[in-house]
Amino acid sequence: MTQIDWFTIVSGVLGGVALLMYGIRIMGEGLESAAGNAFRKILAALTRNAWLGCLVGTVVTGIVQSSTAITVMTVGFVNAQLMTFRQALGIIYGANIGTTVTGQIMAFEIGKAALPAVAVGFTLQYFAKSRRVRSFGQGILGFGLMFLGLVLLKDGVSSLQDSPLAVRAFKELSGNLFLAVVAGAVVTVCIHSSSASLGIAMALAAHNLITLEAAVALMLGDNIGTCLTAQVASIGTQPTARRTAWAHTIHNIVGVALALVLLRWFLPLIVRVSPSVEGLEVGTSAYQAVLQRQVANSHTVFNLLDALLFLIFNSYFAALLERWIPDHRAGAVGTHLDRRLLGTPVAAAGATLQELARMARLCRTLVRGATDAILHPQKVDMAELWAEDEVIDELQDSVTQYLIDLMDSEIPDYVSAQVPAMLHVANDFERVGDHCKNLLEIAEQRRDEDMPWSEGADRDVLAMAGAIDQMLKLAADALNSGNPDPATEVLDLEKKVDRLMEEGRLAHLARSREGECLMLPGLLFLDALMNYEKMGDHVRNVARALAGGMMQAGATPTFDEGAGAAAETT
Repeated sequence: MTQIDWFTIVSGVLGGVALLMYGIRIMGEGLESAAGNAFRKILAALTRNAWLGCLVGTVVTGIVQSSTAITVMTVGFVNAQLMTFRQALGIIYGANIGTTVTGQIMAFEIGKAALPAVAVGFTLQYFAKSRRVRSFGQGILGFGLMFLGLVLLKDGVSSLQDSPLAVRAFKELSGNLFLAVVAGAVVTVCIHSSSASLGIAMALAAHNLITLEAAVALMLGDNIGTCLTAQVASIGTQPTARRTAWAHTIHNIVGVALALVLLRWFLPLIVRVSPSVEGLEVGTSAYQAVLQRQVANSHTVFNLLDALLFLIFNSYFAALLERWIPDHRAGAVGTHLDRRLLGTPVAAAGATLQELARMARLCRTLVRGATDAILHPQKVDMAELWAEDEVIDELQDSVTQYLIDLMDSEIPDYVSAQVPAMLHVANDFERVGDHCKNLLEIAEQRRDEDMPWSEGADRDVLAMAGAIDQMLKLAADALNSGNPDPATEVLDLEKKVDRLMEEGRLAHLARSREGECLMLPGLLFLDALMNYEKMGDHVRNVARALAGGMMQAGATPTFDEGAGAAAETT
């Protein structure tokens, strides 16, 4: 009896899976980075309906090989109201189809190209001058590592044929398709990669350790495993993110259930659309290639049919999810905007002023965070700051809708006369948040491209940020207290911001002449100063509205602001 070297087998399989997973990840990251913002623009522009969204999701995910990245991007567009949830569902269906491209690539017998791809990719990634070329090199490197891992995995699996214990275990798996589905789900949850799980199924089928039916069942389990990962990631998130995770989960589970019920018709379809093993000797590379292609095709056909089914009933599916997980957008964000106050217009106006004070405090916090990010881009977690801007956007929506509802009722003239001013103030605070987003984009560019700034540039940014911070504090004080006097100081501070803008520009030109500042970092610096100057303009608009009598719209009762009031201290 042949002695089984379990250490070699286990290390080969685990090492192969690790290389396969790592290769898939860095290939996707590299190609996504090489594409830059192009895919964001494509997703935002070409998703007028769910069918077109599915096509776009398929193409984009097939290129970047990261359905997670595409899904996160899509949720961001829904939160920003750049697309509806129903349009976003199409992208989610397409992302599932796009991930099958990896399986189709792995089905090719091109293991000999693995090491040359690693060499070419490494050379481009570490020696190319262009960031885009380096990112493309990372994609090629990942491609090579993926195939190298697949070769190691298949070599390790082939040795299992000599183990009676392993053969018996896989025979049991082939005889129990439900067990195979569970095994596929568990493996995917453990390794967080459905593509790697599919690679394992392909390797087992290619070496006749499991039947094609069992390999398909493992593939179906992979699809369920990705849902569990998404559900864990959605815990504690916004309703839109939870709804998206459940859409993905229901979409996959229903598809898997139907595939199992219709398996007796599904398998012949796969064999019909794939190369045949007839006439091929078992164990040969040609035989293995055909089986791998059949497993890969089962993955593609399953996701195509699943997407088609849900696209046909997309409107009903979306309506079901929207009723099950409602937005609660205004109620969750508009702390003071109690709809029961709409019957008392003065109280409703006072509540609106308190909500505007809250917007001022949130803007102040965001300006501080964005300033910290732009000065220390490598150290600051910008994801939280992007989320803070979304809250400000939602607050503006809440205030706007609340005031529209207020105007629909009978209200005193002195209240209705100030409603336009309150709408403009909410818009000005939202615009402050937008300029903070611009600062975050500058910070991300500094971080990604490692752009240095001079100490003088840092001082100029801090000076302007400090003035904006003080302006927002005064505006919040005026709104919170009902006394417009603090807002008058804002007008003087706005002139100071304009002066600091000009001084910063001239100082930058002087530093550039002396060689202290490089061209591209310098342009980013001037862009940052311009955004602070625009913030000053918007807070000035708020101060003018306060000084113009907006506070007379309603009595401003004292609310217990807790931590919010504490934020007013310096």
